[in-house]
Amino acid sequence: MIDRIMTDRKRGTRASRRNKVFKPPWHVTRNMFLSEEEVADLLRHVRAVREEAGTRRAALAVRDRLLIESLLFSGLRNRELCELSIGDTVVGTGESAFVVRGTPRQDRTVHVPQALSLLVHDFVHTHRPKLVSNEIGHAPLTDSLLVNDRGHAFERTSLYRRIVAVLTAAGLGNRATAQRLRHTYGYLAYKRSGGNLLFVQRQMGHAHPMVTSVYAQFVDENYPAIADRLAESAAIALPHDRNSKKEKQENRRVRSRRDS
Repeated sequence: MIDRIMTDRKRGTRASRRNKVFKPPWHVTRNMFLSEEEVADLLRHVRAVREEAGTRRAALAVRDRLLIESLLFSGLRNRELCELSIGDTVVGTGESAFVVRGTPRQDRTVHVPQALSLLVHDFVHTHRPKLVSNEIGHAPLTDSLLVNDRGHAFERTSLYRRIVAVLTAAGLGNRATAQRLRHTYGYLAYKRSGGNLLFVQRQMGHAHPMVTSVYAQFVDENYPAIADRLAESAAIALPHDRNSKKEKQENRRVRSRRDS
């Protein structure tokens, strides 16, 4: 009797797992990420370096630009960017990517635009030495990519505060958060990749594709055009076309018999 009860409980547990509907851990609204126009304004702000080239103030401006563009074009979490070393970038790997090291589930290679890797290379070799006073020659690859105003590695809290300060100066006000840049990346990556859910999931380190799919609701799709594209390839023979071809062949056989 006890064995039967335990068996029924196990069956009930398996059935409940099968019937369980996955729910994303959070709900994304349109206000939680920047529009493409806002992204353009933000980039114009951080790229407008007004300081004299070669100065420490210019190096700080380039650092702030790298900070914002790294979040916008990689989708990294604040913690992941804080822990990024020089060797985890193009300087150490030779590839246009960020190597994220954290938990085994979140370890991944995040592909980034070539322009961002060029900015990383320029910052490391030209501007970063002006911020680190005791640095002689090239910095070790194990050193943090981003440093604070004193030339030390950022802590997570201080990095977050710097992100908020730059975004506030760009006019975002109470929308100035690091998480907003990550959501912006998710939205733009989904839209500009043509809805490649697997690409966005792997880039952002999501555990489940249903988490990534929350960005799909903000991308307008032309469903009739998509449906038409399915039949554009010459390799696809529609059932109607195949039947028509068979009918024509059969009609030719019938006519040939009559003629004979």
